[in-house]
Amino acid sequence: MHMRKSIPFLLVTILLMQSFLLLSTDNVQATSGRGGSSDDFSVAEIMVNSSEANHWIQPDGSVVVYVAKGDTVDISVEVKRGGGALTGSSSTVFVDMVHPIGFVMNSTSWETVPMLGGQSHIDSFSYTATVAHSSLDVSTNELSGGIIIRATVFNSADDRNENDVMEKSLPVALAQDDMDAEGDPRDQALPTASKATFYGGEYPIDGSDANGIGIWQEDGSTSAVGSANWRHANSGSDYPSASRSRLVFAFRGADSNCGYGASLDGGLSQQYIQWMCKMQLNSAGLVSAQMHVQTWGQMGAGDMVALELWRGNGAPESTIYHNFVEDTPSTTPGSWSNISWDPTDELGGHSWSYGILFQSDGSGASSGMHVDDFVMFGIEKVSEFTLDVECDDPTGGYTTPPNTIVPMFCTITNNGYMGAQVRLQSNVSNTTWMNPSLPMIRIDSDNPTQHGTNVVLPVIPGGNTSEMWINLSIPAGADVQQQVWQVWWEDAGGTQLGELGRITSDIAITEQYGVHLSSTAPLLAASLLPGETTDIPFKLQNAGNREAGYTITSNFQSQEWVSFVTDLNHSIVQMPLPLDKGEEVQLLLNVTVPSDELPGEVPFSLRAVCPSCGQSLFGNDVISKKIEVPVLREFTMSAEELEIEAAANGNSRVVYIDILNLGNDDEAYSLDLVQSNWRLEAYLSADETPILDAWDGETSIALNLPMPVGLSPGLYTARVTATSLDDPTVMEQITINVDVTDTAAVSVSDEESDQSYIPGDDSQSMRFEVTNDGNKADRFTMSLDIPEGMNAEFEQLIEGNLTPQLEPGASYNVTVTFSFDDNTNGQLILKVIATSVNDDTVSSDGKCTYRVGSQNWLRIISTETTIIDEEGRYEIKVRVRNQYTEGQSVSMSMDRQGTNKWYSSDVKSTDRDFWLEVEGERVVTIVFEVQSSTLENLDDDFIETKVKVWAISNSVEDAASLELSVTLKSTSGSGSDSASSGSDSWDWVGIGIWVVGGALIITLLGVLLLVINGEEEEEQDWSDDGYEDNISATYGAVAAAPSIGSMEKSVPDIGSPPQMAQTPEVQTGPPVPAAGLPEGWTMEQWGHYGQQWLDNQR
Repeated sequence: MHMRKSIPFLLVTILLMQSFLLLSTDNVQATSGRGGSSDDFSVAEIMVNSSEANHWIQPDGSVVVYVAKGDTVDISVEVKRGGGALTGSSSTVFVDMVHPIGFVMNSTSWETVPMLGGQSHIDSFSYTATVAHSSLDVSTNELSGGIIIRATVFNSADDRNENDVMEKSLPVALAQDDMDAEGDPRDQALPTASKATFYGGEYPIDGSDANGIGIWQEDGSTSAVGSANWRHANSGSDYPSASRSRLVFAFRGADSNCGYGASLDGGLSQQYIQWMCKMQLNSAGLVSAQMHVQTWGQMGAGDMVALELWRGNGAPESTIYHNFVEDTPSTTPGSWSNISWDPTDELGGHSWSYGILFQSDGSGASSGMHVDDFVMFGIEKVSEFTLDVECDDPTGGYTTPPNTIVPMFCTITNNGYMGAQVRLQSNVSNTTWMNPSLPMIRIDSDNPTQHGTNVVLPVIPGGNTSEMWINLSIPAGADVQQQVWQVWWEDAGGTQLGELGRITSDIAITEQYGVHLSSTAPLLAASLLPGETTDIPFKLQNAGNREAGYTITSNFQSQEWVSFVTDLNHSIVQMPLPLDKGEEVQLLLNVTVPSDELPGEVPFSLRAVCPSCGQSLFGNDVISKKIEVPVLREFTMSAEELEIEAAANGNSRVVYIDILNLGNDDEAYSLDLVQSNWRLEAYLSADETPILDAWDGETSIALNLPMPVGLSPGLYTARVTATSLDDPTVMEQITINVDVTDTAAVSVSDEESDQSYIPGDDSQSMRFEVTNDGNKADRFTMSLDIPEGMNAEFEQLIEGNLTPQLEPGASYNVTVTFSFDDNTNGQLILKVIATSVNDDTVSSDGKCTYRVGSQNWLRIISTETTIIDEEGRYEIKVRVRNQYTEGQSVSMSMDRQGTNKWYSSDVKSTDRDFWLEVEGERVVTIVFEVQSSTLENLDDDFIETKVKVWAISNSVEDAASLELSVTLKSTSGSGSDSASSGSDSWDWVGIGIWVVGGALIITLLGVLLLVINGEEEEEQDWSDDGYEDNISATYGAVAAAPSIGSMEKSVPDIGSPPQMAQTPEVQTGPPVPAAGLPEGWTMEQWGHYGQQWLDNQR
């Protein structure tokens, strides 16, 4: 009973407590509006929950969930509310599937249940992967990429937003297969017709169609994923030899039309007796692709299992593959190894079939490989794209005075895989600046034809960047104001992605004194010659937003330039010139060039200043231009005399022509001469002048008039033309008149003697050519200037010494007969003189130099003298030496000088012509033949005779001679004397000649002694001493005495002479010098030749 009474009281108490809690909740919610942990909603976790999901183990051991294209998965999102709130509050969850490029592929959202503090809510949705995006690093087997799952939670009271968003990547493969051997026909349970999996087939090596189902079959002993794997050998056996078997990733089609992304395999279709459609890898639509399987086992040498891509039926030349052995797979049963291959760079934009290839040769085999867990990773190209926009706009906006250009530089990068067409637009909030005919915005981009406020950019290739300038011009005189400037980019292609980026910036216009000078004249404003004047237009504008008065000044490099500012009526403008804000005025700058200005481009500037503004002007206050002063080409030519009168006598006349440069540039001129008659033979001293200074450069050139002999009388002209080298159209001419008078002139040819002459030889003749070099017919008196030692006279002249009459330019040959006196040597010059009959003051001579005798270029050396006392043939040796600087051809001859009445003499036939090198010598033999009757009938006991030997050069004009002395001894007398004489040596005769007053017996004894001494001395080589005959004294002193008795006759043996009393030796010849006998001489030699030696020494 008591309990029942207390129940109502309890109910009231509970109601009061509930009311209190409600009031408390309202206060908490009010507090959460100001922020607090009780209203912190966050995304706690994103999960992919589905049987379709696959797991990839990364190198660090972590697990990544991935799916294949076409798979449908459940994606769960857990949202949590933080804090300890006791009143539930719900939130909105947004989930976007975002492509890595940046665009949203699809979105979903839901509302959570109200959650108290610390509670969480999980909800999920289904997602079907429609685009592949995954990338496998084949060197590390790390998987990356994928579609981004972006989950966002929103609650209006939540002001802690850093944990409101969570992202998770879901890699999407192109294809995946557990390789449970569902396509093995041996189990009689093929998969669903439209499902792509692996089917085996035997393919010939030549690439023809499949001819069997191949050796690939199911193995259920172990697996990396799923329940089975593929092997290419029968259970417990080795794989077959000479096999080429494929696992083809394909599906069974409903008919022969396999659809997009597949192609019919006719051969495989015949083997399976149904339509077999091979899946195709379209590389043109891919960014990258990687193939992966797991394997273990071993192969025989020369055999392989490989990941394969092929075109057509897979002939070797249309196949690329990756041999498992390259990744060193495990050989331990059940120990699976990763095989990864990236063929991206080899795909070439083609479509490829793909699968696993087993190929063996005819040699040994093994158990083969087990293959499982096939994945084809890849990134497919999509037409959608996003842009990365970067601009240099300041964070706080722009602050600028009027009349300025505010530039904004932007770059946009196409994040897509394919080309993107983008439209760029811009505007400003002040609509008066956006006049469609002349907007204040100009866009400069890769589109050269569009510059307005709406520009379509050229297609930007995937991954590429495009640059652009957006320029906003602030009008002159713009008031102080605040505006908003916007730039944005939109999709202009067919993907309809809408706006892709926008930049918004504030523009603040400040108060400022400003000016703007401009001119329609080009940079090269004018071209003026010295002294000329022109007007250059320009515009002055008050570009600021305050009134101002402006002063315009000009500046030239030289103070000699004259300039002033006028209005369009050419009235001088008074400065300063007042202008209201934004006002402008058209003006002229009048410029005059100095009269002595040099050519070139002369820069100048116009500057505007505001003396009353009190601060610097903002804007364009300076104009810089140039005035071209062109080259003024002008010059004069003058001569000392323009009329010349001269005789045609070969005496040159010179006319000096002055050239004066009157132009404003340094100048050089080419010179040209034109004669009225080429026979005038005039010529200029130069073909070109030196460079002449501007305004007053001067030079002189010489017109040379040789006045050649024979030039006909009359009037001739020589025209000289000077032409500017820089401008051939600028030229000047001057003409010189030459009056040629009647002229007498003659020339006699100089002749050359091409031989050396022998003194005393027979007369010879030479012709000299006499030419009438005058310009009228004439005769000439001939005379000779004859040197000593020479005899010369004319032959066949008319009237003794006159030539026939010769017309101008005609010639006549006069003949001169000449000879040379004996003993004449050296070079003799003969002059042949011709004197004009018309004018006896005019004469000329011709010369000829004759080389007579030796020029010392050849030398004849003898070491012998000869005494002949019996009949027979004798030979004397002489040496001929070449003393010229070159080799010579030499001919030998004899001048017998009347000796042929006693004996015959001649040069040995083999020595008459020969060649001598430089400093070469030749031994020449002279042959003498004497008859006995000659020696018997001599008038005296001894007769001295001489012959002259000549060596004549055929190469140069030279002839050397040498006289040889030959003594003849009479053989007439008593018989005893004759007998004795005939049996004794010729040395006895020599002793008899030189020993005076000696008795015959004493003479014989003395000769005997000399013979003994002579035989000893004959052993010496006198030829090396260089001894010369007395005739060769021209060539130097006697070096050593000759050997007596060098004739080639042997001395007969004689008996011992009778013993007689010794007779004192009698000295003959000159006294012996104080220094003693010459080296190698004997007293007997001194007796014969001592005097000659002394004469040569003098």
